[in-house]
Amino acid sequence: MSDLVIRQANVSDAALLTRIGLQSFCEAFEKDNNPDDFKTYIDEAFTEDQLLTDLSEPGSIFYIAYSHGEPAGYARIRRSTEVNEQFPGKNLLELHRLYALNKYIGRGIGKALMNHCLNEAKAKGCEIIWLGVWEHNLHAQGFYKNFGFEKFSSHVFMVGNDPQTDYLLKKNL
Repeated sequence: MSDLVIRQANVSDAALLTRIGLQSFCEAFEKDNNPDDFKTYIDEAFTEDQLLTDLSEPGSIFYIAYSHGEPAGYARIRRSTEVNEQFPGKNLLELHRLYALNKYIGRGIGKALMNHCLNEAKAKGCEIIWLGVWEHNLHAQGFYKNFGFEKFSSHVFMVGNDPQTDYLLKKNL
């Protein structure tokens, strides 16, 4: 995709990341959640202050995808210790977010961001990249399966006061 550019984000991109994250999360999940719980979650997770915190977290890197110069989505990789005990001695990286705005879904944005993150993980010497995906998000599960991810566990992901199940998927690099 010659019109696609992916660049690493920095703190000056916090407002843009907040906007993309909030819009894409709402487009994907608002209709399937209790409105009060959903609002509670997005009011905490998608603020500029929270994005600034995430951007400054050691080992956290955001990548923004642009299509024809317009922001189309983003991905975040990070060092996380959440699943380390399940893979002792392995160098792990979490794909913490991979979002594309609705109007870009099916246009290769997600694929390009995924490939970029996989290449970065390999370049960092990671042996396993892992992620969490909502049990009801069948579209995303199929997307990840196409990249060779497989389920290894699950955890609870709170959306407001609603405990939801995320499947944990991994890919050996």
